[in-house]
Amino acid sequence: MKLHVKEIPPYKQTPADRKERVNQKIRVDALRKEAVRIFASPIRQKSVRLRIEYSRNKGRSDATNIIGGIADSLNGIAYDDDRQITEIHYEEKKGNIDEYQVIVEEV
Repeated sequence: MKLHVKEIPPYKQTPADRKERVNQKIRVDALRKEAVRIFASPIRQKSVRLRIEYSRNKGRSDATNIIGGIADSLNGIAYDDDRQITEIHYEEKKGNIDEYQVIVEEV
């Protein structure tokens, strides 16, 4: 299943700044809304693969923070628990806008 979100991805680490906490909630909600639209029910298989492709407008990001934020946000929607993830591929490249794709597959 492929999800596409035109937004900065959610981060694992909770921002200290109040404005960024609000932005973080918007990012999580955008991903979860797309996941609910795509997944009728969570993957029940033991193993799940995540492929994340992030097109970033400015600067560089913290890949592990993004991977964790996406994995946590998809809990209970794309899969039962992120402990099912046994394989991850992350790619980040320069783009004109912030957007990302997540492919969730059974292994």
